[in-house]
Amino acid sequence: MNFKQMLGGLCLAAMIGAASGAVAAAPTTAAGPHASLPCSTCHADGKFAAPAKTTCLGCHESYEKIAERTAKMTPNPHASHRGEPNCSNCHSMHAKPRFECNDCHTFNIKMKGE
Repeated sequence: MNFKQMLGGLCLAAMIGAASGAVAAAPTTAAGPHASLPCSTCHADGKFAAPAKTTCLGCHESYEKIAERTAKMTPNPHASHRGEPNCSNCHSMHAKPRFECNDCHTFNIKMKGE
């Protein structure tokens, strides 16, 4: 069994458990508020790659809306001089986040999940 098949089995087990109201046989590997979502919410066609930005914005509305929610942060990571980079450059539902701005800068910003 390869990794994709194993991960697909875990997602299927989680979806079946959630649909039946029972605790899933295997835990999902997503973290935080995304942990309760079926894998297919972010991963279409059984492809377990980082979702496209358009997938993220399907739920999170727009970069402008996200920038409004993080407006009190200094600097606001969603009002970047780099425009609107892919969400997965910084965010990961399956691993620790990585604050891409600090590749060049040294901002003291803690991301959820760090």
